[in-house]
Amino acid sequence: MEKVNLKRETLEKEKGITILALIVTVIILIILAGITISTISGDNGIITNTSKAKFTTEVKDIQEQIELKEIKSNNGKEYQFGSLEEIIGISNEYNNKLCIEDGKLVYIPEKVSENEAKWLEEMDIKAKQNIIPIYTKEQFKKIGSNEEVEIEQLQGEKFVFTKEAHYALQNSIDLGCNDENQWNTLLNEYNNPFKGIFEGNNYTISGIYINDANKDNQSLFGYNSGTIQNLKVEGYIQANNYISGITIRNNGKIINCENRVEIYLNGNSAGGIVVENNGKIENCVNNAYLKLYAMAGGICGNNSANGKIIKCYNNHEITFVDFTLGGIVGNNEGIIEQCYNLRNINKVDKYSRYGKGGICGGNSNTGNIINCYNLGDLDAKGWSIGGITGSNAGNVEYSYNTGYISGPEYVGCLTGNNSRTIKNCYSIDNDIEIASENTGSIENTLILTEKQMQLKEKITLDNGQEVTLLELLNSNGVFWQEDEKNQNKGFPILIK
Repeated sequence: MEKVNLKRETLEKEKGITILALIVTVIILIILAGITISTISGDNGIITNTSKAKFTTEVKDIQEQIELKEIKSNNGKEYQFGSLEEIIGISNEYNNKLCIEDGKLVYIPEKVSENEAKWLEEMDIKAKQNIIPIYTKEQFKKIGSNEEVEIEQLQGEKFVFTKEAHYALQNSIDLGCNDENQWNTLLNEYNNPFKGIFEGNNYTISGIYINDANKDNQSLFGYNSGTIQNLKVEGYIQANNYISGITIRNNGKIINCENRVEIYLNGNSAGGIVVENNGKIENCVNNAYLKLYAMAGGICGNNSANGKIIKCYNNHEITFVDFTLGGIVGNNEGIIEQCYNLRNINKVDKYSRYGKGGICGGNSNTGNIINCYNLGDLDAKGWSIGGITGSNAGNVEYSYNTGYISGPEYVGCLTGNNSRTIKNCYSIDNDIEIASENTGSIENTLILTEKQMQLKEKITLDNGQEVTLLELLNSNGVFWQEDEKNQNKGFPILIK
């Protein structure tokens, strides 16, 4: 019996030695083949790369399913935020790692490994934002307060309302302000701007009310260095200096916002959307009556050298009192592109100083206006008055005016006075010159008949070539199209 046990122990030892020898042999063969352990399992190892390929393939498949569902931002509340299982029916390990936010695939940071996070970032898939829903005016007023707020609509879940957070409006809100309870501008300190994201989801914040002729810096938000988007505002503001519907100073982005706040400026600087822009304003519209005093415009009061205003328009009458006023911008030092004014700009019965224009009051030496148009009449009792800009010291290109422009001094169908460049611009015949005073350059710029402006007749150039206004406007890229539905009185419209 002892011999049998001894034999069994000997066989087991020999078996262990054989397995060990086999492992050593395999490792030696791998080394001889130039493959190290790190090559197999390191950050760029065979196993790691295989996992990455599998992970990437499956994530791309999820992205394709999202696209098939046509889940896009603002395409219904149920598609704003949600799990993969809720929205596209996926129920697997990825449902705990990935979700859909505003119609886009995002990852949940605490659920993925360091490698997975790196791979997702390489695929341009971002980390999920901690989005704070806003349901009530009380919650809205807490933005940027750094207070911990309990959201009763989410069974009492708590959020810290920092100025860097991502907020999403869940319904329209009436602030309910009046003479006894006037609105207090949020984050109204220069050194304490909003730095997060405010997603309006195309809802409206109404009931903004401020009525104090001595107050300055009045708006919904004070200072913005983040993003405010997809928001409509309604109300009434009468104040002294620096007033607007959305924000006083913008160093970030204002996108797809609409102003319906009536503004009555007693002093200096106002805009339907922003007072002073150092960032980007895009796809915004003013739809409210504005009575403006000085350096003010339908969209923005002053657009700095760093400012960009793109695809914005004014769609309400503006009354002005004094100088540097425009349908889009009062004073422009930056870029105004693909913007337009549709309504009349009128003067109160008082003589005013210089700088009134369909697009901007004054265009400085760093200012650029391109692919813009004015349809509104401009009646002024002052000087430096023009269909596009009251005075031009910068560049104006590929733009046109069809409004009737009138005034006593330095009045031009495109600009009152020009000291820089007007190029490839056009105006309907107003029986006035392109520029009343010109010390700069005016190139390829024509006064046309109404039929030529409406594309009903061709234009004969000096070289005998016959072209349409649409062809001339699109000679530097396709930004314009025919007004097929007669929404623009038959004049060319910008491609959205």
